[in-house]
Amino acid sequence: MIVGLLSDCIHTKTPEGKIATENHIYIRQMQALSKHFEKMVICCPFVAFDASKVVSVYDSPSISFMPLPNVGGNSIKEKFQLLKAIPIWLKSFKQLNKQVDIVYQRFPNNLNIPGFFFFYIIRKKVFATYTGTWQTEANQPLSYRFQKWLLKKFFRGPVWVYSNEKILQKNLIAGFSPSYTLMEWNEEIENVQHRIKKLKHQKLQAIKMISVGTLNANKNQLYLLQTCLLLRDAHIPFHLTLVGEGSLKQVYQQFVQEHHLQSSVSLTGGLNYQSLRALYRQNDFVVQAAISEGFGKVPIEGFFHGLVPILNQSGVAPYITDNGKRGFLFNAVQPESLFNVLQQVYSTLPAQLLADFVARGRIFAQTQTLENWADGYHKKIVAYFG
Repeated sequence: MIVGLLSDCIHTKTPEGKIATENHIYIRQMQALSKHFEKMVICCPFVAFDASKVVSVYDSPSISFMPLPNVGGNSIKEKFQLLKAIPIWLKSFKQLNKQVDIVYQRFPNNLNIPGFFFFYIIRKKVFATYTGTWQTEANQPLSYRFQKWLLKKFFRGPVWVYSNEKILQKNLIAGFSPSYTLMEWNEEIENVQHRIKKLKHQKLQAIKMISVGTLNANKNQLYLLQTCLLLRDAHIPFHLTLVGEGSLKQVYQQFVQEHHLQSSVSLTGGLNYQSLRALYRQNDFVVQAAISEGFGKVPIEGFFHGLVPILNQSGVAPYITDNGKRGFLFNAVQPESLFNVLQQVYSTLPAQLLADFVARGRIFAQTQTLENWADGYHKKIVAYFG
């Protein structure tokens, strides 16, 4: 079976002719899924190569690409470019339909709205992932709500969603978003055992935290930086590492400088997954303050390396932390909520409890591998379509 993938993930071609993207985990997921199909054709936007970006390249010979223009944005000019791209999209949909047996659509985005109707009309076999927050939130764009409505009411295939809610429809499946393989889980066994032993016998000398994600308002790193000021005022030793690029990077750098946090806060920029793994090993906690989150990959990556997640209570954070059995929750609406959790962790939390969190997180992470994810998709697709 040949699968086509319709996605808004931006790709590029390196000077060596390799196809690449800044979304390192996306590549790993698609290559894992492609192993279950004869071929995979990815229909996605392409941009010119930028040497300043950190990218990962595809190495699977069974994956080919169908380039689309990169359009979208909020200005009138950008909206007009989006309208002009629709005929190009429709032409690409027709070409994709001829080449593949089934289409994988990743929502929500502008590309898959006309894509939904095109493949619905021709009755193509389809499956989908909704990568945003499935439950309705007050700040969700109308286009996102519209796409969820389409998937609930009219989609003719299995749909994987990230949700704490009980799923009643047979074609809606609770999903997850993996980063690592079982082999990589095994690679961390010795490191995690050492971490657990250390936690049991030695008090935390400092709170070493890492937060990963695009530096923007939704990811809410400003809340983390403001919490750092509270930690400093309380004389609690700490270090926060922010990993990622984004529109607010300069704002955060300026915040760090103005408040003299240079020795306690690091901004690394974007990293590939090998460099990120090295950083995970140097930290004890994953802290994420996202206002809205689909399935948080970062806490799961932390579990793989024996880190304990401390998450804003949005999206599926209660599920990821098992409601406080393998991680902590805070409320980012309250200025001191995260600080109170960190103060408790540093001052009063029993060492054995923290070690237990690490052990439980590792067990959970073993179920969240790329192999399990891809195998689960393939089995469900085969069962659904026969």
